[in-house]
Amino acid sequence: MKTDFVLPVESPAESAVFYMAMFGALPLELSPTYAVVLMNDALKLGFKAKKKMLPAAMNANDAELPIFVAGREGVDALHDEWRRKGVPILQAPASSDSDYTFTCTDPDGHRLRVFTPEAA
Repeated sequence: MKTDFVLPVESPAESAVFYMAMFGALPLELSPTYAVVLMNDALKLGFKAKKKMLPAAMNANDAELPIFVAGREGVDALHDEWRRKGVPILQAPASSDSDYTFTCTDPDGHRLRVFTPEAA
């Protein structure tokens, strides 16, 4: 099955459940070593067990998945919801050079950056 991104993870099933719960993603494939979820009509996200990756995944946590949200209110609402659910927050909502953004992590430490563009 074609995916747009594949993240190396400890537990594909646990990662798939996280993304299904946080994003309402739909499961497309679930096995002990590989899982795929449909994030939206344009994005399939795969999770492969680190121990099965050849060559071995090196510093996989350097990956960052950008997630567009409409408006500052959307960013703040998602931040608050995920914080209540116990998602580790690395950066609270703040303005950057061109975005209003926050950063959190999934169960394997992959960075999720939620953002909305700031008016120029």
